[in-house]
Amino acid sequence: FFYKASRFVRCMKRGPSQQEQASQNKRQKEGSMDGAAAPAVSADREHLMLVKVLQLAQQPAQKLSVANVGEFLDGEANRIAGERSLEDAVMFLAAGWRRSEEGGVVPSTWDGIAPLQEAVLTASLALLLGASSEQKVTLILGLLNNRVPIRLMNELLLAAAEDDAVPPVLVSRLASQLKNRTLNDLRSQQFSQLIHVLRAKKDKNQSKYVNALVSSPLKEELWKPPFESKFVWRDKKKNVVATQTEGLFLQENSLLGWALSPSPLDSALVPPSKAHLTEAGSKEWDHLTRATRGRVEGLQRGLQTKLTSSQDQAAEFVDIILRAGDEPRMAVLEWLGAIITTAEPRGKQGQPAPEGFNFWPQYGNHVIDCLNQQEPGAFERSMKNLLLLQALHARLQGFPTSGMALNAFTLLLHLLKPIKPEQASTVSAFFPVRDDVPQLLGNYHKEARFGEKEQIEAATASAKSDPACTTALSDKSLFKSQIFWLTTKGVGYLLMPVAKESFHAWQNLASAMYDKDREISDGATREFMLAEAALKESRFLERLGHLVDLTFRFLQHAAAGGQQALPPPAPGPSWHVMPSSVLENVLELCDLYRDRERKKTAGGIPTGLFIHVDPDPVLTTLCIVMASEDHVRDPSLRGRAVKLLHRLCFAFRSWRDKLNHPPLDKQLIPCLVNVFIAVEKAIMSYYDLSYRYKYELRVPVMDLFDLTLQTEGHREVLDQFIKGDGNDKFLKLLTQLINDSNSQIEEAIRTVKEYHEKQSQSQSSDPAAQRHDEQVLEDDRTGDGDEAEDIYRRSRMNYKEHAKKYFGLAARTWKQMWLLCKLCAPVIVEGRATLEQLLHSSLDAQLHYLVGPEMKSIKASPQEYDELGFNPKELVKQIAESYLFLVRANKDEVVRVVGKDERYYSATTFSKACSFVRKYGLLMGKDLEDFDLFCKELAEKVSQHRAAFDEADIPSNYLCEIMADIMSDPVMFPQSRKVADRTSALRVIMGNDRDPFANTPVKVEDLIPQTELKEEIHRFAKEKGIALEGGNMFD
Repeated sequence: FFYKASRFVRCMKRGPSQQEQASQNKRQKEGSMDGAAAPAVSADREHLMLVKVLQLAQQPAQKLSVANVGEFLDGEANRIAGERSLEDAVMFLAAGWRRSEEGGVVPSTWDGIAPLQEAVLTASLALLLGASSEQKVTLILGLLNNRVPIRLMNELLLAAAEDDAVPPVLVSRLASQLKNRTLNDLRSQQFSQLIHVLRAKKDKNQSKYVNALVSSPLKEELWKPPFESKFVWRDKKKNVVATQTEGLFLQENSLLGWALSPSPLDSALVPPSKAHLTEAGSKEWDHLTRATRGRVEGLQRGLQTKLTSSQDQAAEFVDIILRAGDEPRMAVLEWLGAIITTAEPRGKQGQPAPEGFNFWPQYGNHVIDCLNQQEPGAFERSMKNLLLLQALHARLQGFPTSGMALNAFTLLLHLLKPIKPEQASTVSAFFPVRDDVPQLLGNYHKEARFGEKEQIEAATASAKSDPACTTALSDKSLFKSQIFWLTTKGVGYLLMPVAKESFHAWQNLASAMYDKDREISDGATREFMLAEAALKESRFLERLGHLVDLTFRFLQHAAAGGQQALPPPAPGPSWHVMPSSVLENVLELCDLYRDRERKKTAGGIPTGLFIHVDPDPVLTTLCIVMASEDHVRDPSLRGRAVKLLHRLCFAFRSWRDKLNHPPLDKQLIPCLVNVFIAVEKAIMSYYDLSYRYKYELRVPVMDLFDLTLQTEGHREVLDQFIKGDGNDKFLKLLTQLINDSNSQIEEAIRTVKEYHEKQSQSQSSDPAAQRHDEQVLEDDRTGDGDEAEDIYRRSRMNYKEHAKKYFGLAARTWKQMWLLCKLCAPVIVEGRATLEQLLHSSLDAQLHYLVGPEMKSIKASPQEYDELGFNPKELVKQIAESYLFLVRANKDEVVRVVGKDERYYSATTFSKACSFVRKYGLLMGKDLEDFDLFCKELAEKVSQHRAAFDEADIPSNYLCEIMADIMSDPVMFPQSRKVADRTSALRVIMGNDRDPFANTPVKVEDLIPQTELKEEIHRFAKEKGIALEGGNMFD
């Protein structure tokens, strides 16, 4: 047997490593240099060295030498194995190997070191190969707990792996030690032993231990145990609407789940008897509301050290498996895909049952309401119990807990890191349309996409020939696309629920309950600080920034189809099949992190996440989304894009400077115009009767207009745009500004009137009667998606707050209209429909309210005006200057249009306005003279025009159906067959693109000219001396 084993051992032995070979060459070189001077080592000295290295208990029967030491070691090892154990025998041999490498035992130049180590290796392998499978496993486990040289250990592992029964048993016993790992008990030694075993392989891509882990029977025992759903939810018709998933099961019963479980965020899963072993149960994290920032940061740094250590272990473990071949790589990807898919219920709101496992909707208002309510029992008013309920929901639904989800996402970021930013274009946009993609991405193929149904079908058909769809799913070439899409999906289902719960719920709850319930506030602060430590860890932010940068580059390439990004080209198949959630999630992620790291002293320098993000692809992609309805049809999503661009540019000076460089210096203005028009249709909910969501989306657009139009280059772009192809869009923008300003100021004034009426009445005994008539409606929130914040919560409960909100919006809108009148007056005057609306509905009307008789109803003290944020002087000044801008462009046309306004124009009102601006010094010098002259000429011309108009008996069919005024260019709406003046019809269409009588869609080109009627009207006006818009055709 020994003869056969020795032959096998010689086949198994590997040559010396490069390091060992270098040491051997060094010894030979040093020996040759001393050869002439130093005599050869005597046989006695060689014997003494071997005895010293082996530390023999008694002198051997024969003198040891390099030539016979192998035979001696074989005999001695067999003797020890027989008398004691196999492990002791191998440890005797390993100790000799180790001492031969240690300094001070033998000279490093001794030529006998390499032969001795080869003899030790031969004897050890002979012992191992002579053992049974169980003895081999026991021996390896024992050696892993002792100091065994790495090369010797690796050779023994490779030899043991030749026995097919060894790898499954060995891996199973090592893995079982990792169950129930915690952040304070990482079992690092046991994990290192498992890593050591999995690394053992003959060649680069083959490891019998890794293959054993992902193959039967360990696949069913450790990697992905079979799961049986125990809970099913049905609707009233007994249809299955939800089932328990395997997320938490994999977290608690699989090896990769044990590797990723240690976290400070899942204390609710720990039994009460072990709660003190968790971070949340530690006394160090109590009473943080009264702790200094230095103490908190110290605790967070310590926690980050432990957390990153655990995450590094998991990353190293996964890296080994990924490099072991196609089957192990697919096993890892499928496991991660299963975790992300099972997290979908928590990443979405409105799940059928059970609900309530998310605390972050409405920016934390949900959980704040729960804890403030007095009707439920004390159990539901305890934050600790709410966390227990959340853990119970995790068990019922089967989704992974917060800590597990965050660690899994961190692992995905680690795997994504090797993909360089410039490789974003190599990621396949067609991968999610593969037929077998549910194997990795679950229900991702059902996500809403940017294309229409026909476009998606055509793109899917063309994708069948793309390599991303024809290559086998297990092919290594698809790994970049697989990891990118898994990570992209993980943003919405793994990261965002945890981040929003931390930044929305816990942070806001800690503040809201600070004075009401200090215990709840302390608990919320602790949960926030624990989550913040993980979410703001420097390496995590670096990798998250890499993901954001890669995602925006990928979106830009897909949107532009590899062409010039701005102005946006027509979208192609790669954009049509793009899930809209990719853009939605990255916008929400950037918005969530936009100022978490920004300090007031930073001076506008990017910090935190945005240190690692290139602004160019981000700003370019946002402009594509803002500008092109072909790319993104959802106006709310386009509005969110401009909000993010606004926040980033106003936060970071270097990002703001990019707006003045190509391509944004020529393309930003058209993008802003397009997105302003688009959000007209962005209605958040049925109850958003005052269009608050629309107004909130338009404020960033107006701020960006103010910022960009301060530079001459952007003003030139605006001038070219409005005088060219963008004229209609500009006039539509101005029309919507007019409508917004009227609605906002009317809402504010109405609220002030009601407030004054309430003050004059005796207070009602019914508390409900004292509340604002607009009650807080659960569905009426503004923000982004289902989790949006109800920012008008306080407003609706308080008249002054509500009025202040709308006065602020109105002031912002008026400032924008004033700026456009200043820069674009000639174009505005040429657009007769818009000019009439601007003068009649806005300038004339607001002057009527501000200095006319209506002002008495909202007249208040300057102090109350300040409380409401209402500045009537500034508004009157803007109105007067707007008149002057327009008059200087075309006085006759402005006078004619104002003269038509029988509802709001009054010579008395304009005279009071002139006195008002003179009294308070709102206009000075030539501006004051011009405004006074305009008011006088206007009164004279209007008097003459109205006298001629009153004397004429105008036939009813000559009057506009909309304005009841004589028409100059009659047109017919095709659906309702109603006739109106072209100016009035254009104004309506620019407002909402609908027939005002039939409430059906209509375009400007659909209007039917009434040529004969027009000629009749112009003849009649010529005879009666009535001035018509644009002049009379017979003049």
